[in-house]
Amino acid sequence: MAMGSSKDEDGVISDINITPMVDVILVLLVIFMVTANFLKKESININLPKVAAADANVKESKQVAVTREGKFFLEGRAITEAGLMDEITREAKYRPNMRVTLSADENLSYGTVSKAMGILRKCGVTRMALSVKK
Repeated sequence: MAMGSSKDEDGVISDINITPMVDVILVLLVIFMVTANFLKKESININLPKVAAADANVKESKQVAVTREGKFFLEGRAITEAGLMDEITREAKYRPNMRVTLSADENLSYGTVSKAMGILRKCGVTRMALSVKK
């Protein structure tokens, strides 16, 4: 019997063959890599303005975004101006101290941002924050 041989006298292989396990892991890796593109969350393309200091406390707030084209997004989904007013008004009735974080593209005019803030005020929102990049 030679040194390093893994066969017993009966011809039974006693070493663990890891090749099938590696094959299965590689197949799973390929599957995850291919499906990762489909799991990617769609994002809103907004260039936030940069500031020196910002408040990092944005927990428990509704997220409203205004794109460069003037389209509104509520919590990441596209919404019309009337739909935004309806949803925020309904939510503000149940949560009077609700905070809304407004994300607006840095290339928007001051008038467009103030219009969005006016819509939120009209809905009954008293606590607003502007989202910025640090």
